Parts: sequence; C-alpha cells; structure tokens
Amino acid sequence: MLAAACAGCASRAQSASSSASYRSYARRNLHTASHTVAPGETVYHIAHQYGVTTDRLMAANNLADPRDLRVGQVLVIPGAGFDDAAMPPATASMFALPDPWSVARAERQFAWPVTAGTVSSPFGMRNGAMHDGVDIAAPIGTPVYAADDGTVIFEGHLHGYGNVVIVQHSGGYVTVYGHNRRNLVSEGSRVARGQQIAEIGTSGRATGPNLHFEVRYNNTAENPLAYLPQPDGTTGITFARNGGS
Repeated sequence: MLAAACAGCASRAQSASSSASYRSYARRNLHTASHTVAPGETVYHIAHQYGVTTDRLMAANNLADPRDLRVGQVLVIPGAGFDDAAMPPATASMFALPDPWSVARAERQFAWPVTAGTVSSPFGMRNGAMHDGVDIAAPIGTPVYAADDGTVIFEGHLHGYGNVVIVQHSGGYVTVYGHNRRNLVSEGSRVARGQQIAEIGTSGRATGPNLHFEVRYNNTAENPLAYLPQPDGTTGITFARNGGS
C-alpha cells in the first residue's frame, strides 16, 4: 500500500526520503557528471532525474535508440557537472526550460483526471518544499476520473492530502487523487480508465477547490504532465502561469 509514501502533505520538504529507495540504485555523481544505469531505468527517467532532455542525453552517449540502454552502462550527463550541495533548490529555469509547464512526453500516457480545469501549480519546488504532483483548480463537485485502468489500493484521509484515492496501474505506476470532497470508490475495487472515482473539494491542505494529482513510478513521484496528453483547443484544460493550491 502507498499510504506510507503519501503520509506527508502534498507539498513535502521530505520528498527525498520518500523516493530514496529508487534513487539509491542510481549511484549518482554530479562531480563527474556520470550515471550508472540500474535495473528498470529508462532514458526518460534518467533524463528527468538530472533535468536534461532525452535527446541531449542520447546524443551525449551516442545512443541511436533508447532501447539500447544497458544495466551497468555509465552515462555522461551533459551539463550536470556541478556539486548540488552548493546549489539552490532545482527549478525549471536552472535547466533552461521556458517554464514549468514545458515537459517532454513519456511513452506511457494516462488520461486527464478531469475534463476541464486550470492547472494552477506545477510539479517541483514550491515555497522551498517539493510539490510531488500538479494541482488542477475546478469548482467543488467537479468529477474526478481514473487516469487509467487499475485497482484502488487506498481510499481514505491522509494528512495534507485530505480525502484521497490511490490507484495502482500496470507497469509499476500509481496515480494519486487528493483534496477530494467525496471519494466514490472503495479500497480493493477495480476501476476503468475514465470512470468517476471522486469529486473535487477542499479537504486537506488546500487554499481552494482543486485536485492534487500525482503519478508515481516504482513509488517515485514523476512530473504528471509528462504522462498526460498535451491539451488542445478542444479540451477544457488550461494552464496558469503562477499560483498554487
């Protein structure tokens, strides 16, 4: 069950400890700007960990195909040769990203958990703490949908998250839906992609009605925007440039 991983508030200063089990395999060394590939890692996850694009990582290591990655292979991390102990908290601007919403798409894609709303707060550092997901502002009572087929592994109340539903999917992925007014599924039940599982609310640590949405891979928080399709003019999803729920 993922309750232990989600036992903090949605913005947690101790997010590093919650993902330490995954990162312990990395043997990360910023002084030499190298990374030893561990079992289960992909080009996308390594690039995301160091804040570089997949294209840049592949070019620096002469990888023609991301499937060429081998366990034990030592990768050069372009532009990562610095000591992070002496650096301020990582932000998108440090990695030359235009803004926090600019994210490379992952191979695995989920469905948006709401049909309309404003993504009001991005994944990453927020007010000196790690924000493990994105916040999507919408009116109270707005339906919340399962992002993919899966099994509900937790339904209840968690500190900071308020009323929360956690769904386990195939491939080591889990999605988290927090701040709900009402949960509509029970622990152990199977849910289908697009099935309503909750209603948006203000429970937990929230400044207004919103959905706190997380995507976790092997219990490590990932940027949800990488796993969601880019909204177009036909969708009701918009992006704020500032804010945070």
